[in-house]
Amino acid sequence: MFNVVPTVLELGMVSVILTHQMGTAYAGVALGTIATYVTYTVAVTQWRTKFRLAMNKQENEAGAQAVESLIGYETVKYFGAEKYESERYDKSLALYQHANRKTTQSLSMLNVGQNMIFSAGMASMMYMAASDVAAGAATVGDVVLVNGLLFQLSIPLNWIGTVYREVRQSLVDMEELYKLKGRSPAIVDAPESRDLACGGQGDIEFDSVTFAYPDEMRRKVFTDLSMTVPRGSTLAIVGPSGCGKVSIRICFFVYRRGFG
Repeated sequence: MFNVVPTVLELGMVSVILTHQMGTAYAGVALGTIATYVTYTVAVTQWRTKFRLAMNKQENEAGAQAVESLIGYETVKYFGAEKYESERYDKSLALYQHANRKTTQSLSMLNVGQNMIFSAGMASMMYMAASDVAAGAATVGDVVLVNGLLFQLSIPLNWIGTVYREVRQSLVDMEELYKLKGRSPAIVDAPESRDLACGGQGDIEFDSVTFAYPDEMRRKVFTDLSMTVPRGSTLAIVGPSGCGKVSIRICFFVYRRGFG
């Protein structure tokens, strides 16, 4: 609204003024320069999207590895894997830096190409205006007019390129969020599941509960566990060392609506 629309209006006004004052050739060069500028901007921006995607992917992987190492700090220390985790994180950072460098280089290529296109258009119109002045068909004021009008378009054109590039990059950055929102949870309620109704008591009762890890050894954590946890009480069950970090803490507080 505030960049593209005013630029289109300004381009139309400049074309009309150039056509009226200098002829259709000047307006054609101006429109050709703008069309080439926009086409180049769109093409290069779409081409460099893959570098932005790669950079986002490597950034997410590096962040995930860092968080995973910090969360499992005790495990890393226990197995002496500090060097391995550091090398793995350094490798992810190196890949991210490479992708970031590609993104920066492609942006520089875009800016250089835009400046070359606009400079070529400006030089062409200046040559045409200078030739008309030499032939007596134009005045020095006409040269200033052509230069001023075309130069006036350079600022909004830069904004158009920036706006399009930012929109594309924002869509790329949001793509991971859209993928995350589109994923289905691994654990969902069965279609025939019903809401829990406690009848206003809120006590939790375990009746012959058995739990074991699903491996070949069938390590059992507890067998035929039966107990009752009264409403508002706190109960903690902590397994012995080596049982796989079993630590079950069941905390019950004052319930809302008779249950909580």
